[in-house]
Parts: sequence; C-alpha cells; structure tokens
Amino acid sequence: MDKTQEIKKLKELYHKTIKIFGPPGTGKTFTLIERVLKKYLRLDYNPENIAFLSFTNKAVNTAVQRAMSAFPQYGDKDFSRFKTLHTYCRRYFEEEVFDPKDCMIDYALQTKIVKRSDKRLSDDNFTYKDWSLGVYSKSRNLLVSPEECYKNESYKRDSLTVYLRKIDTYENYKRAGGQRSFIDFDDMIERAIKEVEFPKLSVLILDEAQDCTPLQWSVIYKMAAKVDRIYLAGDDDQGIYKWNGADPKYFTKFFPGRKVKLRKTRRFGEAIHKFSQIIRRGILDSEEKEYLPSATQGYVKSYLNFREIPFDKSEDTWFILGRVHNTVNELRMLAKDAGLYFKDNHDNKCFDEKQWEAIKAWTKLSNKKSINKKASQNLYRFIREVADSDYRTDKFWSKEPDYRDYTFDYLKEWCGLDLPNNSQNKHWFWILKRNFKPGQTRNFIRLLRRYGQRQLDQEPKIIIDTIHSVKGDEADNVILYSKANYPANFRTKNREEKINEKKVWYTGVTRARKALHLLRSDYKYNYPLGADYLVYIQEKK
Repeated sequence: MDKTQEIKKLKELYHKTIKIFGPPGTGKTFTLIERVLKKYLRLDYNPENIAFLSFTNKAVNTAVQRAMSAFPQYGDKDFSRFKTLHTYCRRYFEEEVFDPKDCMIDYALQTKIVKRSDKRLSDDNFTYKDWSLGVYSKSRNLLVSPEECYKNESYKRDSLTVYLRKIDTYENYKRAGGQRSFIDFDDMIERAIKEVEFPKLSVLILDEAQDCTPLQWSVIYKMAAKVDRIYLAGDDDQGIYKWNGADPKYFTKFFPGRKVKLRKTRRFGEAIHKFSQIIRRGILDSEEKEYLPSATQGYVKSYLNFREIPFDKSEDTWFILGRVHNTVNELRMLAKDAGLYFKDNHDNKCFDEKQWEAIKAWTKLSNKKSINKKASQNLYRFIREVADSDYRTDKFWSKEPDYRDYTFDYLKEWCGLDLPNNSQNKHWFWILKRNFKPGQTRNFIRLLRRYGQRQLDQEPKIIIDTIHSVKGDEADNVILYSKANYPANFRTKNREEKINEKKVWYTGVTRARKALHLLRSDYKYNYPLGADYLVYIQEKK
C-alpha cells in the first residue's frame, strides 16, 4: 500500500469513527448501549449487522439483556455478534480445524502444561501464573520478538535460557495435536488476522478500547475496513493493563476518529472526585479532560486498623480491594476474623457452599423434615467426596421422580443413611463434623450470629479482590489497602512505571459511589495513599 492509499484509508476511518472519552462514572457503557445501540435498533437495523465487542462476558451480557428488554421482538440468537473480542474472532474459524471444547488452553492451564511437559524445569521456576509465559504473551501482543520483550522487562524472574525453554516447550505442546492443534487466546487473534475474512457490518461498537494491545488493534483495523460506522469508548487514565501489552495511545492518538467527551460523573460526589484528581495529577501524557462530580457529597477517610472501618447491616455494597493477590489473601483473613460475609469477583464465597448445603439438609432431616431430590443428591455427593465412600447411587437417583420429597427413614431404607464401612456405625453428621476445621467452625459461628441463616442464603454484599478484577464495576463503599509486595514497590519504580501504578490506584478510588475508605499499612512496600490523603486534607481546608 502506497502513501496515497494509506492516507485515503485513514480519512475514511476518521469520517466513520466516533471515539467516546469518558472519565469514571460518566456513562461510557451506558452511552454505547442506550444512545448508540438502541438508536440503530429503533431505525430497524438488523442486530445481525451490529457487532458489540468488549473484554468481559459480563459487559456483553449486560448489553444483550438491555437490548432485549427494550426490543422484546429479538432473542439471544439475534445478537450473535455480541461477543468478547477473542470469542468474536474464534467464531469464524472452521470447525474441523478448531473445536473450543477440545483444543482451548486458557491462562490457568499454561503453567501446568509446561511443568508436566518438561521435567528439566524445576518447581522453583514456577508460580501460579508463570512469569515467562506471561512475558511471552506480552511479546506477541506488542508485536515484538520474545527476546526483545525479555530484555525490556525491569524485573526478571527467570534466566533467558529458562525463559526460551519454557516458550519452546509450550509451543511444542500446542502443536502436538497435529491437525487438531491446541490454541490459546493470543492464537485466536493472530489466526484471525491471517486467515479470517470478516463480514460486512453496519455498526461496530468496542467498549474499553484503552485496554487493546497492538495485536488486538491489528484485528480491529481489519474489521473496520468492512464496517459503515465505528464507535470506540474508553478512558486512557484507566489503562491498567500495560503489563500485558495494552497501549492506550492507539485509542487516543493512533486510531483516527472524531472525539466526543463525557463531562459529568454520575457515580460519586465532590469528596471522592477531589481525592481522585489528586492521584490523577501524576498521570502525564493523558487525553485532556475536565469533568464534574455528581450532586452528592460522600466522604474519604483513612484508617490504620481494619476493625475501625464501619461495616453495617444496610443494603450497601462493598469492594475491599488489594493491589496484588498476596494482599487480597491477607484481606480475606482480616474479613474472616471480623465475621464478614463476602465473596471474590469470581463468586467464590468465604465458606464451603457444598458443606453449608449439606449441613442445612442434614438439619432438616434430623428435625424430621423432608428435603427435595436436589438437596438429597447434594448431600450424598458431599458425603462421597468427604468420606471416600463406596456409595454409587446414580442409578437410584435416575429412577426417582423430581417432584418427590425424601425423609430420613426413606433415605436410610433405599440408599443407606449410615455409613456401611464405619465400624462404629456413625451417621452423616459425624462426617460433616469431622471435615470441619476449628477455624471454619469459628467463622461459621461468627457469620450465623451476625447475619443469620436467611442472609447467608443470599448473595454477599461484600466483594474482596484485586483492583484489576473490578474494573468497570462500582460499589457504594470501597476499601483500598495500600500494602504492596515487591516488585510492586512504588518507590523503586521509574517514571513510566509510577504513572502506570497511579492509573491502577486511580481506577480503584473511582469505584466508590458513597464512601472511600483508605486502609494504610506500615509495611515497607506501600503505595503512598497516606501522602495523597494528607494533600487531600490540606486542600479541603
């Protein structure tokens, strides 16, 4: 392509692209769904000619549900092009070449694959998410060689030799399937660029555009050539995936388009807005934007002890956020000691739900009440897992009707309520009790005293996780724990790394609707939230 053709292509992109810039809480996703998507549906555009792309299934499902509620004539199948970016690329692969169920490798499996495939690599070279494979993925997303990406890393957990060996082992494993070779998330994008001919569309909508990597922008450029209208939404101040190759400059500067700026947040009031702006001062080279807080006030407060934070029994939602997974684990322990009912962002509750359901079922049976088929199956399944029992009741349950209720005597007669392999003939309750650790018992007692059984059967109002995991979400109250772990030490970072770190904490601060609670730490590695808070107090006066 010569220079004249390239300029012509860029002009075409500019005239058909609208870039929506919005600080936190200004309604970027709302604008994309309510004003853009529904506008075209009201104009009788076929949903099959509209693609809505994001990076999370939650965002995609939200868009589909809102569209279906406003236009009930459409069903799920009509919005077949509402996908995550990777899934959208995957749908155009030929079925005989790629079967997601058999060939997909996600990030959680990568480390296990390498560890099992190459016995030369010691256990010391591995973490939960392998560092070398993470850097290799980053090199692919940055469109540079693995060696170049390795050299640019400020902190090196593996030697160059081990790093390259892991990559070689991983790629050999993927190719071992022959014609049905294995594939990972980066492969989806790379293959789409090389192999896929994307269909012509009327509208392409992309949310969280600041999180796209150069590799992902390459596939977006390819899609854009066959699209009549493009809408991109994002906030470069919340570009917190630099570690994975994301580059917000592609959204702000490199991809041409007319700019629309949202200027008023609906999420938080003056206090949180002012504190967030103190952190944002250190974010240089970002898109110029000014925005106003909502009419509410809210507040920001600092604490030195977790127990000082005023948790209540209201319907308010809470985020308790740490910078890295180690601090999140510490926060989970603090929350358990305080008797809080919580879950993480992956819906894992603070106790064993199977155990809880089994205990409730047993309690009903022991009080001469009946339980339904599902509760009975769960109870037997839990017993089999805990006790390594020889029970095989699958055939029994397949013959039983779904509507039947079960009593203690009936289950004892037909399935064996007592454990046959137990010499003392102890009942199920003994099995349940035996599997309880002292800490779990204390946690349950605290939870029952504070919340009661009815509330424990509902979804927790408190979520504990990393700042990255809740990006795009919001809560009434947010707790930020400033403790960090090496190499996340703020003081040792260079200028660019400090800017990226500020973006992370800026994102965490702006999740709050009503109140922001800063939990400080005396640990030697900390983000200076305490210093930011002092500046906030001085400027407040």
